[in-house]
Amino acid sequence: MHALHASFARFGPLKAQSPDLWQGDVALPPALAAFYAQVGPWGETVHATVGPVGISVPGVNVEFPPLHRLWALQAGYRWEGDAGARSADWPEQWLVIADQNADPFILDTRTGQVLFAFHGAGTWDAAVLADDLPTFLAVLAAVGTVYQAAGEALEDDDGELRPEHRDAALQAAAAVLGDDEAADAFFDTLEW
Repeated sequence: MHALHASFARFGPLKAQSPDLWQGDVALPPALAAFYAQVGPWGETVHATVGPVGISVPGVNVEFPPLHRLWALQAGYRWEGDAGARSADWPEQWLVIADQNADPFILDTRTGQVLFAFHGAGTWDAAVLADDLPTFLAVLAAVGTVYQAAGEALEDDDGELRPEHRDAALQAAAAVLGDDEAADAFFDTLEW
């Protein structure tokens, strides 16, 4: 996780966060506790009453909240609306760890795998993205670093991702995952 700290530091302010900041009514998984203690997505403070808002991985806009906001991220997935009624179709072992435009990245606390699902599909059809949290984070860090380095040249005049940057991101993901097919599957699952 220490190597991830340097990578994630490019995306916004980090701060080691103790597990006592967890506000959930389920146990904080050890891998997630390690991520917050060693990497610690914190983010900018937009307003004093709001506090830190977390960080976003560039180019893919995957949002990681600070630990004290992670339980609130479960709204709309684990439970519905303000009343907090438990969602019948959300497995108990799933914990949303980040999102991309409301599409959840899920840690399966039983298997340790990181899953991804599209919201609004009627049912939660989650696909496996990575076998564990460190691998998922390393892929995101690699892809985000490529996209961040591209800067304003990332997209063409029509707002489309330039093919050379997508290819470079795929190569960076393949370097983490060990092969091109795994990187292709990762990108295909996310429709990147």
